[in-house]
Order: sequence, then structure tokens, then C-alpha cells
Amino acid sequence: MRKRSGLIISIFLLGLGLIGFMLITQGQVDKPAGQIDQPRQTKATKYQPLSTASLKTNRKLQYASIIYYAINHVHIQRWQEVSDLRSGWQVELSKTNGTTRYLVWPDKNITSKEKQLTPNWFEISGRTVIYHSFEVHTAEEDEDQHDATTQDHIVKQINLDRAARKVWRMSGNLVVQNR
Repeated sequence: MRKRSGLIISIFLLGLGLIGFMLITQGQVDKPAGQIDQPRQTKATKYQPLSTASLKTNRKLQYASIIYYAINHVHIQRWQEVSDLRSGWQVELSKTNGTTRYLVWPDKNITSKEKQLTPNWFEISGRTVIYHSFEVHTAEEDEDQHDATTQDHIVKQINLDRAARKVWRMSGNLVVQNR
């Protein structure tokens, strides 16, 4: 009888051990007191749109959004000269006739010696952004190509492109200088 009860207890303990092992490996064991489940991070995070308010408080983000829009949505060929995202940009503020021109140089590390050709530039007038580009080889009297849009439209287009994260990264690769 003693052998039989020992065998039953051994089988019971073995079964209990197997059930416990299965619960542990399936993650169904209760957490110790005070331990909180952390939500799992997924690769597909929810899109965080850009806002006009964020442009008001972060001028590098504002300039990056203006440059992004120029590269992708302004139909002036010379704006493609600043399309290298890895090199970054140097935005140089220049006062001319009471207006601030924002000169956009390709490469955040560009030197004064390398600044030979008139750069692309933009101006901000209220909520309007006016893009300019000097035409290099032309006999026209007006050697300036230009296009205008609003900052609200720029933000709307960036969000339609789902490019807010890209613009945020661009702002980190941008240097601002005052002339």
C-alpha cells in the first residue's frame, strides 16, 4: 500500500509540475504583486501629424518643412539642387530692403568659398511662403522664378504625404546662420 500511495503522489507531483511548466511557457502565470504589464511595441506606430503650431515654436522645423515642400511640390527645377537629405542644408538669414530672405544652401557644412552661385531662397510674409530661384542661363529681364503657397498648405501636404517624421529628421540636419 505504501508503494502504491508513493507512486500516486509521484504521478500527482509530476502532473502538477507539467501543468506549471506549460503555464509558465505560455505566459499565463500570474505576475508577482506590483509588476505591471507593459504594452508591446509594434513596428507600425500611429502617424503623428505635423501642426502649424509646432512650426511656430520651432523655426528649424518650419524651415525644414518649407524645404521639404520645395523639393517635392514646387515646380522650379533649381530647388532640386537642395534635395540631398544626407548632406543637409544651411539656411542663411539675409535682410534686403526690409525683407528677410532665407537663403538655402545645399550641405549644412558649406563654406563661404563654396558659395559662388546665387542660392535658392524663400521669404515668409504673414502665413505666405514665396519660393525664389535665380535662373542661371537666361536672357529674360526677370531672372527670378518664384512660386507661392501658405504655411497651412505646406503642413497639409506634408501630412497627406505622411512625411512628418521625415521633416523632423530634416530639421536635425539643418544649420541656421544670420548674415
